[in-house]
Formats: sequence, C-alpha cells, structure tokens
Amino acid sequence: MTNKAKVLIIDDDPDMLSTTRLLLESRGFGVATAANGEDGMRKLEECRPDVVLLDVMMPDRTEGFHWLYALRRNSDEVIRSVPVIIVSSIHDTTDLRFHEGDSDETGNYLPAQGFLDKPVDPDELACKIELVLAEAG
Repeated sequence: MTNKAKVLIIDDDPDMLSTTRLLLESRGFGVATAANGEDGMRKLEECRPDVVLLDVMMPDRTEGFHWLYALRRNSDEVIRSVPVIIVSSIHDTTDLRFHEGDSDETGNYLPAQGFLDKPVDPDELACKIELVLAEAG
C-alpha cells in the first residue's frame, strides 16, 4: 500500500497512540507518535508531517491548547501551517464546544482544522484526515 501522508499523533495515552498508529498504518499512512507536547514539537520539526492528530487533555491538563497556539506562532511558515485535527474526550469533561468552519463561533479562537470526539470511529478518522489534507492541498 502506498504511503498517503505523514501523520503525527500527540497523545499521552499509550493505548491510543498504538491503536491509532496501527489503524493509520493499515490504511497506508506514515505515522510518528509523541506522548506529550514537548516531544510532539520536536517530532513535528524532525518529521514534517502532513497533519497532526492532537489530544487536548494531557498531563498539564489543557496542554494540547497551549501546544496548538505555540504551533501557530512558530517562526517557520511550513510548520506553522500544518493542519491539526483535535482528537479528544474534552466534551466529556468540560463545557467547551467546537464548531468547525464557523468563523464567528468558537472555531474562531481555536486554530485547528477539525475536531473528533474520542472514542473515534476508524473510518471517520481516516475520512477526516483525507478531508483536511484535501482542503490544505
């Protein structure tokens, strides 16, 4: 199977990292993983992925939000513009809601290209990645 794109998964849950890696590799994606934001930024700069799957609630609670804002302020334009899909169970623990494509709603302050709730359906995840990559095209 041909490699479709490189995906970086940043999540502090080792089970989530391994199952998502296996799922995406079985569909032809190249995959790198990171267990926290610091490692995620290093891997982003090393492997230059086409898209990032980002958890929000990591050891430092909302570490994913801070990581995303730091990404969007990166001095390297290529890194700064990497599409990000948030994959999180944050809706189960907070009142935060995200509205993709609604520039006048919460999507305006969250510089991500997509949001998926955990647990993620494998087909939905693959479709979302393909859609975000096509839009970034």
